[in-house]
Amino acid sequence: RQDLDLIIRETKRVRDIVRGLLDFARETPFVQKPLDINELIRQTLRLLGKREAFQKIVMVEDLTEGLPWVNVDKNQLQQVFLNLTLNACEAMGEGGTLLVSSSVAGERIVVKVTDTGCGIRREHLDQIFEPFFTTKPVGKGTGLGLSVSYGILQQHGGTLEVDSEVGKGTTFTVTLPAVPPAA
Repeated sequence: RQDLDLIIRETKRVRDIVRGLLDFARETPFVQKPLDINELIRQTLRLLGKREAFQKIVMVEDLTEGLPWVNVDKNQLQQVFLNLTLNACEAMGEGGTLLVSSSVAGERIVVKVTDTGCGIRREHLDQIFEPFFTTKPVGKGTGLGLSVSYGILQQHGGTLEVDSEVGKGTTFTVTLPAVPPAA
């Protein structure tokens, strides 16, 4: 039953993504609704856990319970988390640990996606959010995932930052404004 619920939910998400692509030229506004970011993270990790590429990866959740909600377009934010976790998986081709954590810092929600992969070379860190920049082999990446994610977070009043050390791994930090308690 859980798998069927997941299939239905993801099919609807794909439908919404395709609809979004079709509506792109019309510049339809995205739909923001308050949501529990931890639940979205759990849904994303459950989805990825079924992929063969994630079988060699230990996924660890360190989610702070009772966080304020965020006002976001669920599908767009899930796309960000999918991009970050898939990139982490590719960086850990021989296996490793993927840690996803959430916390609150003042009036912002902070989500960190950390991998124990190959890391990003210092000279590439300034370019990774540029459209079409990729360090992946030809045919393995378009260089759009991080650029699109960066843009989505900017639209939501958030940020995307990176910290990486070659041979040790990478941490992407997402921050989003929390919904005020009165809301």
